[in-house]
Amino acid sequence: TIMVELAHPNTHKAFHIGHLRNITTGESIVRLLESQGNKVIRANYQGDVGMHIAKALYALLNVAPFKDEVSVVKGIKTRVEFLGKAYAAGSKAFEDSDTVKKEVGEINKQIYAKDPAIYQLYKETRQWSLDYFEGIYKRVGSHFDRYYFEGETYESGKKYVLEGVKKGIFEKSDGAIIFRGENYGLHNRVFISSEGNATYEGKDMGLGRLQFDEYHPDVIIHCVGPEQASYFQVIFCALEQLFPDTKGKERHLMYGWVKLKEGKMSSRSGNVILGEWLMDEVKKEIKNIIST
Repeated sequence: TIMVELAHPNTHKAFHIGHLRNITTGESIVRLLESQGNKVIRANYQGDVGMHIAKALYALLNVAPFKDEVSVVKGIKTRVEFLGKAYAAGSKAFEDSDTVKKEVGEINKQIYAKDPAIYQLYKETRQWSLDYFEGIYKRVGSHFDRYYFEGETYESGKKYVLEGVKKGIFEKSDGAIIFRGENYGLHNRVFISSEGNATYEGKDMGLGRLQFDEYHPDVIIHCVGPEQASYFQVIFCALEQLFPDTKGKERHLMYGWVKLKEGKMSSRSGNVILGEWLMDEVKKEIKNIIST
């Protein structure tokens, strides 16, 4: 039994050609494994909480024209493009102003706390992204057995890390909680921030336990780009210390970056090429070939 984790788009951000490369690679691996008689679970872990969401919501609430149009924008594709631009605008405002940084930080706390003042907008716009992603998955012939979300792993992840502190696996450092990877020939990483929030690393402790408990896989393959190689080394090591039954069962499948001429794409700056645009262009070219 092998779990392959692929796609990984974050809500409130664009599905770009890097995600398309990911899902194409991951889906190919799934089909190769299935062809050899393996039982394969398709998993998709998506970021639906965190600062990128808070930045997008900040723009939807405070930045023109987004705050004036959020209630009237229609159509799945239009809404997702709208969200991508809002995220870029919110990111720019965040970088340019200390006041905005504080406001975005407060919005982030409200999301985690499910504050009624903002949670309805969060849920509505989150669903915009999920509906759009589902259309992409159908278009490329992929599907998933389990959708995992950061929103369901941060509480359990924090709990496991705090339990790990008592066992000496994690330790306090400058108000945060870290895993001292240097003890294992790796690097140190923060698993709970000084504000008491589970980081990506902390959430991955919750995710790992959840995946093994639900499906009992012999191996989990994470289809993720090469920039996360050292990250996964630390994550797998920490997970093994917390849960020895996971030892040797986590793999990171790296693949090459999709880069623009000027370098790596950035949703933060709005410098992305959408995955659906590329599929539309390929479709046009195929029609041209057939018609000639």
